[in-house]
This record gives sequence, structure tokens and C-alpha cells, in this order.
Amino acid sequence: MIKYFIYCRKSSEDEERQILSIEAQLTELREFARQKNIFIVREYHESKTAKEPGREIFNFMISEIEKGNAEGILAWNPDRLARNSIDGGRIIYLVDTGKIKSLKFPTFWFEATPQGKFMLSVAFGQAKYYTDNLRENILRGIRQKLRRGELPAKAPLGYFNEPKLRTIEPDKRNFRKTKQVLEAFASGNYTLSKIQSKMFSLGLVGKNGKPIHLSTIGDILKNPFYYGNFLYKGELYQGSHKPMISKKLFDKIQQAMIDNGKPRKKQKKDFLFKNFARCGYCGYMITAEKHIKKSGLEFVYYRCTRKSKTEKCTSGFLREEKLYEQVKNICQKVSLPDVWQEKFLQKVSVWKNEQDDSSKVFAQNLKEKLEKVKRKLNRLMDVYLDEDIEVTEFQQKKNALMDEKKTLEEKLSDFERKGNHWLELTRNWIIEANQSKNIVCRENFSEMKNFLKTVGSNRRISARTLALDFKIPWNFLVETNAAAEKTEAKTALNTIWWVIVDSNH
Repeated sequence: MIKYFIYCRKSSEDEERQILSIEAQLTELREFARQKNIFIVREYHESKTAKEPGREIFNFMISEIEKGNAEGILAWNPDRLARNSIDGGRIIYLVDTGKIKSLKFPTFWFEATPQGKFMLSVAFGQAKYYTDNLRENILRGIRQKLRRGELPAKAPLGYFNEPKLRTIEPDKRNFRKTKQVLEAFASGNYTLSKIQSKMFSLGLVGKNGKPIHLSTIGDILKNPFYYGNFLYKGELYQGSHKPMISKKLFDKIQQAMIDNGKPRKKQKKDFLFKNFARCGYCGYMITAEKHIKKSGLEFVYYRCTRKSKTEKCTSGFLREEKLYEQVKNICQKVSLPDVWQEKFLQKVSVWKNEQDDSSKVFAQNLKEKLEKVKRKLNRLMDVYLDEDIEVTEFQQKKNALMDEKKTLEEKLSDFERKGNHWLELTRNWIIEANQSKNIVCRENFSEMKNFLKTVGSNRRISARTLALDFKIPWNFLVETNAAAEKTEAKTALNTIWWVIVDSNH
């Protein structure tokens, strides 16, 4: 009597559907074996595609047949055994050598004759053709989706895959929450660990209900899908979906990833100006420490961390009281007197009612640059289609051009929407410069710290003195306030006003 193995297989899908399909096959095959009096010695089943060789359970079953532990196989259809030429060839070879004496299928007839083996080869060939054709159809559909600007993959957090339209749409449940998280991280005040806690508090969690893993959060923050483009197999495409944020905000997120991306250890002591500036001698960060005198008095000192192993830092200690006094003086340098605030605001109102041809010129320049980038993209595609450039080089150049194209499009869109937005920025700057003296009067050093981060960069302490490089237009205001102390204030402030206008108009 011929001994048979039952073999069941289901291609890779979700686990529930796999189990049900295999269970259905087993039920049918057991009933078929009972009706035909087929002697079954063992059952094998697995959930793995057969389009490529390498199925562990199938290979083990074939090795058992080669050892003589069975001479037949009972399966639902030949395509359950093989969808590739290697596994199909092994089956036919075992039939040729007599290792397999019988193959039984409820849906297919087979006998170990030349005609039977030929029909079996045809069945295996049809199975392979179906797999290859299905793959080609899928790839053609993916290429079409890419041409339409649709991501052929699972939607990222904040979006969902629309099953009817087969598009990616904003998810009403978490679109705004995800946007809030991205905007918060772009501020630079969050590390990955802190943003993870914020996401958890907003209800943005993983499938298991636990906080989203830090590596996954990193992928979310680096995903260009949120500003309107998307990456597919290393290549950047322009999406047709609704962007969540602007390209400008996305660039801020990438910078924040560099600055605050890594989780930091919690500090045992809370010093307000710790890590606020760097040492002016060696460039390492300034730290703080508390000293308690024998009398019981406590003093806080700021000093260099002295992490340099090659150069000995000679910078000294700076008392906290001295540092606070210097912070107040610097804030006062960029303050605008009340007497000039009203005059400057009146001038801004006059400008707002005037027409300026330079706006049209600026918009035209942006459009010309955008058209130039589009032409470059078309030429690059022609070179790639002519096979004059490697795929890797093509993807790198295309991604750079797509990135530049998106930036120019957003600049043009912002300019057309906002027009002379610089006037509003100037107005806000006047008010902020006027209010800086109020921060000093309230002696809120936390606000002063944030204010100095806004108006200056390259904060450093050398020779027990805090210094920084003021940004435009704050640097002009510092120079003018210094000149106003030596000359008439009216002349000095008029000078700074026109310098600022000429530089930023």
C-alpha cells in the first residue's frame, strides 16, 4: 500500500485567514482520503508563498520522501506544491526516479505516465505564469499610483487608507493631534522621550496601547509625506494627498532632530542658565554648580565643563548674580523706547498702503526658478530613460531637485498668499523690541533667557563675561542704542530705522 503525506499551504496573509484556509484544506483532503481509501502517514502545512524556493516544511517533506518514508503526496491542487520552476522540477524528478509513485489532487487528475507528467509540468507552468503575471500587474498598478502621486503603502500616522477610492486621506481622529506633535517638536523644546510622552497623553499609541517606540517616532519625524512628498524605494515623489505641515516646518523638525533628537539624562539640579552658552576659550558647554560656605550661605557658579582632553581651559567661574546682571544689560541693549514705537508704527501703516513693483519682480523670479527646476527634472528623466545614468545617481539627483521644487512652490504660495508680509513682521518686531524693557522690569529671567535665544546666537562666556552675536535686525538696534548714549537719541534712532528698512525691505 502506498503511503501518503498530506500537504497544505496558504500564501502570506493575515494570520486568521491563513489558519482558516489551511483548516478548510485539511478537512477536504481528509474526507477525500477517506473516500478513496488513501493511507495517510503524516500531515504537513505551512503559511508561506511558493513563488520562490526555500519553504522549510516543504523541503523537510521532500527529504522524508527521498528517505522512503512515503511514496505519495495528497494536496488540494498542484499550485499548492509549487509555483516556481525549482520546486516543480524536484517533484517531477522524484516521479521520474520512482521516489514518488502517486500524486493525488481532488481538483486535478494525475498518473505517473508520460502524458501525466507532461500535464503536471503544464500545471506547474501555469502556476508560475499566474504568479509572474500577478506580480507584473501589481507592479504596473504601483507605477500608475506613483504617477498619480499616491503612496502605494500603508498610510502614516494621521492618515488612513481609503478602501473605496484607494487613496490616502486625513484621519479625523488623529490628524490634528499628529500635526500638534510635529509643531511641538519643531519648536526645539522637546527631545524624543518628551515627545513620546506628549504623544501618549494625546492618545497616539501603538497597536498594543503602549507608547510608540522611539525609533518609530524618529521615522515619523523624518517622513516627507507630512509636507506633501513621499519616499518609495529610495526615490522622492510629489504626492497628491493633503499635506499636514509646510516644507519650512519640516526643515525645522530635521534641525530639531539634530539638536534634541537623542534622549538626555535628567539633571539632578535645576540651574536656569545651564547649557545656555558655551565657553569662549575651548567651545565646550557651560555648566553650573552650587557651593555652600561654612557660614551656610549658598552660591551658584557657572563654569566651563572642561571636557577638552588636548587643551587645558583657563576660563574662570562666573557668579550667578553677575550673570543675571549681564543678562539684564544685554536685554536692555535691544529695547526700543516708547517715544519711537508710535512713530515707527505710523510709518509702517503708510508703507502698507503703498504699491511696490519689487513684489511682482520677486514673484516672477520665483516662478522662473521653479520652471528651471522642472526643466531639469524633465531632462534628468530623459537621461535616465536613455540609460545614460545609474539608478542610484538618478535617485539622488531627483530627490534633491524634488526637494528644491517643493521649497520654491511653498515660497511662491506663501508670497502670493501673504504679499508684503514683511510689513507685519516689522510691526511685530517693533512691538517686541519695545516690550523687552518690560521683561527686564519684571526680572523674569526665564523670559529673558528665551528672549536672548530669539535675538542672538553663538552665546559664549569668556573672561567672566556673557556675549552673543545679535541677529538682524537686532544687531542694528544694539549699535544704535550704543550710539544714542553718545549722541542725540533722535538722530541715532532715525539712522537705525532706515538701515533696517534698506536691509530687510
